[in-house]
This record gives sequence, structure tokens and C-alpha cells, in this order.
Amino acid sequence: MLLLVFGGVLTLPGCAVDNQYLARLPLFEARSDRIPGLDPPHERRKLIREKGTRGANASEESREILVAQLVHEYQTSPDPNMRREAVDALAKIPHPQRDRFLREILQDPNAFVRLSALEALGNTYSGNPENLQRLLIDRMQNDSDRDVRLAAVRILGDVCPQDAADPSQRMIILELGNLLNDRVPAIRYQSMQSLRRITGLDYGNDINRWLHYIRYVNGEVPNLPAERTFTERLPTIALPMFR
Repeated sequence: MLLLVFGGVLTLPGCAVDNQYLARLPLFEARSDRIPGLDPPHERRKLIREKGTRGANASEESREILVAQLVHEYQTSPDPNMRREAVDALAKIPHPQRDRFLREILQDPNAFVRLSALEALGNTYSGNPENLQRLLIDRMQNDSDRDVRLAAVRILGDVCPQDAADPSQRMIILELGNLLNDRVPAIRYQSMQSLRRITGLDYGNDINRWLHYIRYVNGEVPNLPAERTFTERLPTIALPMFR
């Protein structure tokens, strides 16, 4: 009985398989997800990166055009990821105004964009070294983001002059010494690493010895603290039975 009913349904008018109208209908309609005049994000990123790669070895005239395009991309994009891509591409292109653009980007509201600009300045800065040092000190003291401050402390340790007779070295050492009392433990730790790189002294992560050293540099105590002994430098292994 059920088979007869089912067979009857299949042969109802308008439901036949060989209906001419139904045969002409597509099973589905393919539609593009593209918006006219707007490139998908992955294609925009690719285009931005290509501009940075081309600009690294382009002619002076081409560099002018590419830098103008990247600055426009940065200024008009509401997406911080695209702004970061523009910063990274801009950093690859030798241009007399590049440092100025990167300094201005340090005021970006997004911390990751500021971090990219700071890293770019640390790697490519071609101006007066003292200007870069002051810029890094300002960021490590005043930026609202911990990671940007950490990067500034690390880069400052890399760009600090190794000549003890250079007056800027003493200034940087004292500025880093002020961070030994910072409320963020990671900032205190990175300050010690930068001080160790600048001075060549090995006080490890003993913050009291580093504070003593800062007092010595400031003329508050007569002698340097003792560096770590060979035994103190040996790695310690905490065995489970002795915990």
C-alpha cells in the first residue's frame, strides 16, 4: 500500500523528473564573496609585503612612490594588522624620511603597531644615535604597554656605546638602573640583562648587586660589588628528593 502511494506521489503533475522547467534550474548558484573595489585581507597583506621587498632595491624614484603608498596604507587603514604590515614593509626601504615616519608611528593607539615601529627603528635607524637613545628611554619610561617597554629596554642595551668614556653610556646605565625598582618583574629582569651587555660585568640576576653597582656609578659608594664566583655561575639542579 505504501509503495503504491509513494509511486503515485512521484507521478503527480508538476513533480515529474522530466519537468522541463526543473531541468533548467541549477542545483546551486555560485556567488563570489568579494566586495567590488575591496581586496581580501590576505591579498592586501601580500601586496604590502611585495612593496617592501621591491623597494629594498628599487630606484630612487620608485622608492618615493612605494614609500608614499605605504604611508597612505598606514594612515588610512583601520585594521592594526594592516598597519603593522605597512610598518614592516616601510622599514625595508631606504628613504631619508623613513626614520621620521617610524617615530610618528610610535604614537599609534595599538601596542603591536608601536612595537613594530620600535623594532624597525632599532634595526634601521640612520640618524644621530643620541636621538635614538632618548627615544628609547622615553618609550621604556612612558609607554603604557609592557611589551613595548621591554623592547625599548632590550634595544637600548644593544645600541648603547661600549666605550666607557662616552658620556651617553653613563646616562643610559643610570636610566636602566632606575628600572631595577620597576613594579613589573620582567622590566627589572630585562634591565639587568641590558646592564650586563653594556658593562660586561657579571652580577647574574642578583638585583642587590646591580643596585650596588648603580650606586657606585652615581658616586654613592666607593667600591664595585664583587662579581659572581665560579661556583655561583654553575647551574643548579633541584632533584625531586631534595625539594
